[in-house]
Amino acid sequence: MARTPSAAAHEKVLEAAIELIGERGIEGTSMDAIAQRSGVSKATVYKHWADKEALCIDVIGKLRTLPPEFRSGDARQDLIGLLHHLSLANKPDKLMKIWPRIIGYAVANPEFAHALQEHSFGPRRAQIERILGEATERGELQEGIDPDFAADLLVGPIMHRKMTGGQVPPNFPEDVVESFWRSWGRPAARSDTGKSL
Repeated sequence: MARTPSAAAHEKVLEAAIELIGERGIEGTSMDAIAQRSGVSKATVYKHWADKEALCIDVIGKLRTLPPEFRSGDARQDLIGLLHHLSLANKPDKLMKIWPRIIGYAVANPEFAHALQEHSFGPRRAQIERILGEATERGELQEGIDPDFAADLLVGPIMHRKMTGGQVPPNFPEDVVESFWRSWGRPAARSDTGKSL
């Protein structure tokens, strides 16, 4: 049975990949170059990553921070809490340095883009799906909401504000969630003030 590489070797490969992607982009980075930079044999590298795209996904996993779980039982407040977190959270410095290169590569490589979306945004989407599912079961939301579409409606405005360099206003997450609720909430649940919106 083949031995797994040591934790130190694993870290060396990931760190080498981070450096090279920052210097050359994913297009200009090869598994040979990563092995050479890390000092880990190419055979060992290939035992654990099929290609540089898979290695890049692991790099993102190493650098990213997962959002906290919001489980108050109040779907609106949980969504507002999640959007507030996203509005304030910044990617770690190491990830920020390579993120434009990762996104540029994803635009030209649909399979990588899909893997990136599942790996990087999957936990966020799963949490939104859980919150909405629980709210639907309680009769607060209409049935048949597509989770991907809902995530776009909820997260899209926050990301747009952040990506265009603007500050996300403090009340913006509440406004986004209330707008979503006006469209998808059941009539009795559309307003917590007791009047129709």
